[in-house]
Amino acid sequence: MAIFILIFGFGCHQTFEELTFERSEIAMGTVITLKANGANAQAAIEESFRRITTLEETITADILKIETTAGSMDFIQISEDTYKMLKTAQEYSQLTNGAFDVMIGAAVELWNISENSVSVPKVPSREEIEIVKQFVGYEHLHLIEEECSARLDLKGVKIDLGALAKGYAADLVRRIYIDNGITDGLIDFGTSTIYAFSSKRIGLKNPRQPDTIYRIIEVKDAAISTSGDYIKYFIVDGRRYHHIIDPRTCKPSQSGVSSVSVIVDGSNEYCAMIADILSTAAFINPTLKVPNAEFIIIKNETGG
Repeated sequence: MAIFILIFGFGCHQTFEELTFERSEIAMGTVITLKANGANAQAAIEESFRRITTLEETITADILKIETTAGSMDFIQISEDTYKMLKTAQEYSQLTNGAFDVMIGAAVELWNISENSVSVPKVPSREEIEIVKQFVGYEHLHLIEEECSARLDLKGVKIDLGALAKGYAADLVRRIYIDNGITDGLIDFGTSTIYAFSSKRIGLKNPRQPDTIYRIIEVKDAAISTSGDYIKYFIVDGRRYHHIIDPRTCKPSQSGVSSVSVIVDGSNEYCAMIADILSTAAFINPTLKVPNAEFIIIKNETGG
């Protein structure tokens, strides 16, 4: 999911220029920037980008296999990476009472709201939305952990891992950093999901004035993820239609917020994926409370 965090700078004793190695690549639909300080910094970053490329290819292949056989009784064996994401998604769908749901791909395709869309955006009809609802819902996904397999029980259901895949990838990179002895650095997945080694100062954008900073926070050995309504959207008759679809209505969320940032401590192995999930879930349901997660919610004061 789109998130819009602005890196403001390192703490007072560290600057970007002091980092041993830094590299940016386009992957997973965004610009990923990895920065690290240490003897194995370059090796860690190169290994990380290889892992990201492999992960992206694996996810694409697994989702295609699952969707192609949707509606049958066949369970499809998938990678451990994709299975872990799907299992975690199911757990948080239940935890959030459906506010988070990766079985929302059909509704996402219907609205087709993207940052660089070449098509003219339009609001789907009530009939189109009612039809697509039957193809949305985490109850359509079935998993067998022992076989690392999955199936969809209805043809037409689409999986969209956009709300957690970058977070999961950031967690994999963090593990590579740790294995290489990296204790200071930054994992930046397109300013949507970030993991900060050591202490970093990060500026959160003002949703209605994206060139300005709403608040500066300090993130230390933790992940931060943000979901916002101000990059992927269109406006019709004065109303903003953004890309964060409420699975329960199959329409852009009308929760009254413009941005939600979530910080999850690095003591959790999958802190970035969980932060990614919770930023989307809390955008849809701002009253959501989850232990060991800090929520920063910016309300929509303009009504548009």
